[in-house]
Amino acid sequence: MNKSFLVCLLSAVSVLFAGNRNNQNVSFSYGLFNLTGVEVITRNSIAGSFGSDDEEKITFLTISSFNVAYGYELLEKLEIGGILTYSYTDSENSYNSITLMPKTKFNWINKSDFRLYSLLAIGPIFGFNSKNFETATTWQISFIGFEFGRHSSFFFEFGLGQTGFFSTGVKFEL
Repeated sequence: MNKSFLVCLLSAVSVLFAGNRNNQNVSFSYGLFNLTGVEVITRNSIAGSFGSDDEEKITFLTISSFNVAYGYELLEKLEIGGILTYSYTDSENSYNSITLMPKTKFNWINKSDFRLYSLLAIGPIFGFNSKNFETATTWQISFIGFEFGRHSSFFFEFGLGQTGFFSTGVKFEL
């Protein structure tokens, strides 16, 4: 019984991965209003409401993230992979953060040159400066994303999380 179940399972998996389609990709994107930057803005707002002058400096880099993602199209509408994110907070101690999040992407519409999708990712964030090293868990929920193109494509997405409230970039098939 167990052997026949295992053979059926392996056969089903081999059918999923069979075919001539190119199902791997890499993307590079830039995001605005990531969680790290929003945290700094929130801390500054709270500190300012209590009359504190110890506000952290907010620059364009503070609210930005630079992202590299890998994707493997498991099924026509389902992609799995990971996102590597870097963000920088310009304060007196220059705080850096690196995030590595496994992701799942669901293509609601998957045409040859257009995709409408949602994305969920969660993973560890490593924050460090010259004095501290911290780890925590962070996430990204992209409620809606649009992708235009075939072998190389342009995309933009809206969501909440470490890659940003709004992110845009390019994706290339491997």
